[in-house]
Amino acid sequence: MRRTVGRVFSMMLAVALAGCGPAVVDDPLSVMLDREKDPARRLAAARQLGEISESSDPKRTAAAMHRVLWSDGQPTDLRLWSMDRLIGYDPVAFWAIAQRRIREVDLWPVLGPLIDRSVERGDTGFTVALVRSFTRESQIYADEQRPERNAIEALNPGLTLEQAVWDVFISDDESITISARVDAWTLTNRLAGPGRARTLLLGMDSQQQLILDLKAARWLSVLPANREAVLWLMQVRGEVDGAYWDGAQRLAGRMTSVQRRGLELRHLPALYMADVSDPQLTKAMLLSRIAHRLSSSEGSARTEAGIAMRLPTESLADHADTLCFADLLAIGLLQEAMTDRALVAELFIQADRDLADTTTEYGGVLAEESGRVVALPFLAPLRSHDQKFYSSDALVRRMYTGLAHYHFHAQKYQNASYAGPGFGDLSFADRLRPTAVVFTFLDRDTLGVDYYQAEGVVVDLGTIRR
Repeated sequence: MRRTVGRVFSMMLAVALAGCGPAVVDDPLSVMLDREKDPARRLAAARQLGEISESSDPKRTAAAMHRVLWSDGQPTDLRLWSMDRLIGYDPVAFWAIAQRRIREVDLWPVLGPLIDRSVERGDTGFTVALVRSFTRESQIYADEQRPERNAIEALNPGLTLEQAVWDVFISDDESITISARVDAWTLTNRLAGPGRARTLLLGMDSQQQLILDLKAARWLSVLPANREAVLWLMQVRGEVDGAYWDGAQRLAGRMTSVQRRGLELRHLPALYMADVSDPQLTKAMLLSRIAHRLSSSEGSARTEAGIAMRLPTESLADHADTLCFADLLAIGLLQEAMTDRALVAELFIQADRDLADTTTEYGGVLAEESGRVVALPFLAPLRSHDQKFYSSDALVRRMYTGLAHYHFHAQKYQNASYAGPGFGDLSFADRLRPTAVVFTFLDRDTLGVDYYQAEGVVVDLGTIRR
């Protein structure tokens, strides 16, 4: 009797202990991939799989773990487990994939260990991937504290960070993509500064197309310094078999060195539309003309609309020192365009359509056609809500040779609280560096007109009426 009771007690204890540990599942791979399952249960299933090489179908298991690792929507612990198993299974394949996909990892609890493991591996070739990752700006780390910085220096003993990044840009290794080279150029501009990047570039003797394109832009005061600007340069250099670029360069050649200060890609359309052959025309004269026009126009002052961060000031005087000669040419052209009643009528038609459509904002490009400025609308490729406008690829390409990008704030007729660019608009301006305008309903028959550009420059250009 005692022996039977003891046996029963032992069985009950074994069951209880088994219940405390992770349950063994029939198909651990499916459980690991099931986003509906608890993260701890998914990790337990992954551990049940063990080493990839020990699974019944290693290729399928490795593919599943790659799906987990490269998705920021997956649990961190599960991603790190997958990373270690993949490195142990086929390190050559893993690091080849990591070279391509590192930019998809936005979470530092995963990106940090990935960077650490790359240093442990000691392959200098992974510098390219680290440069690409470093190019993305971080809200957590300053550039001086970025893990990629330490890793690049560790993998390239004897080289400074600047030299290691520059070597990625100029390398003869044909496996380095144009995107990776642009990232290296972008990072050089950010870390060493545009002046140093220009000096390094002009000292190069290379037939690489990217270097040739950038050197061809040396007559600009501001060289393209990021991915979007380089794409702009490459596109506009090929416009009409290069005729547009050559014509802009000839026009710039008629300007004095003082007038050319600050000249960059966004100014090329203004060179075509304005008279830039008068060496006596000064920045002060342009400021005076613009101010005179503004004096007879009603402003569109806005409130902060509940936003905690302060928006930029919109006074011409506040930005007079920042605006260059070519900026003022563009502003003057925009002011003149707003006197064209046919253009104004078209802008109100588009604004009314925007008001009626609560799925997106509307926008397009102000461009010269047949000697006058027209508003070319472009449909947003994505529609998320009534306070967001996504610029299509077609719009951006047309913007390259257009006077200005524009969009509307037309959620309601009395919309003065949102007159002028919002923080998303200013971020767009910093990234692409266009000349830009936002039109805001102040009442049914009045649109506020605000010019903006990179570095938070905003100028209230007054109003237009229906």
